[in-house]
Amino acid sequence: MTEDYPTRRQHPRFNVDVQVSVSIANENLAAHTRDISRAGLCLIATQPIARETEVSLEMVLTFGDDGVSEPLSILGRVAWCTALFGSFQVGVKFVKVDDERARYLDMFVGFLDGTLAPGGLFSEADEARHPAALDPDDPFAF
Repeated sequence: MTEDYPTRRQHPRFNVDVQVSVSIANENLAAHTRDISRAGLCLIATQPIARETEVSLEMVLTFGDDGVSEPLSILGRVAWCTALFGSFQVGVKFVKVDDERARYLDMFVGFLDGTLAPGGLFSEADEARHPAALDPDDPFAF
């Protein structure tokens, strides 16, 4: 007999490689995402970051050669960190997300999940003109 186990994740993750500027106290380091959700992200960094460390993150999505999103600046807390082939995989949970940052985060993830086009929300007319635009396997197709 097979049992259905509930997932521990409340929000879907989106595999995406986005450059991230990470600020810890007075130190800045560059990293990139492995995946992101509305609740947090997984970073690939060149150095470990201790659990419970508060970090400030800034990311910008790129769309082709000349399109970029507004920067998303958000605070997080490191939930875990593991070594990964000479780098470090760092799980970060978003914290202190006020209404304005929540809107930016929803927009940011909306670009990734295909519910928001770079110019605004997808409509049925957009889907008719660009049927690949809502392809769940390619949220950046437009």
